[in-house]
Amino acid sequence: MFGEDERIAQWVQKRLPDFLGWNGAYRAVGYELRGQLKGGVVYSQYTGPNIMVATVLEAPLTRRFLRSIFFYPFCQLKCQRMTALIDQTNARSQRLVRHLGFKFEGAMREATPHGDMLIFGLLKRECRFLPVNHE
Repeated sequence: MFGEDERIAQWVQKRLPDFLGWNGAYRAVGYELRGQLKGGVVYSQYTGPNIMVATVLEAPLTRRFLRSIFFYPFCQLKCQRMTALIDQTNARSQRLVRHLGFKFEGAMREATPHGDMLIFGLLKRECRFLPVNHE
């Protein structure tokens, strides 16, 4: 689902209370199942080569939703990487981003009330969910 940035962002923010947040402009893509929002990805802090991403999923991923998650930053915006910041206590999100191909890159020490904020990155050339002819 596209075009409902505010609704999706609010839904994601409600489920990520310790997220560092997005300031300024953002875009979002959502996943609805039987009229209920079940997934949301918020993109923010676009710099050209990089974009920050916050993700919440409450239903199994579909291949179509996976492609849409990565198509916007890598194909439309032409980013070379996506960055996800995850609280060290959020093991579920860490497993998710690793499953999607993100690599652990480091930590921002004591950046959350629970301790460290972990940094994960995914390069465009590492993304296995893009269409074959995505250029």
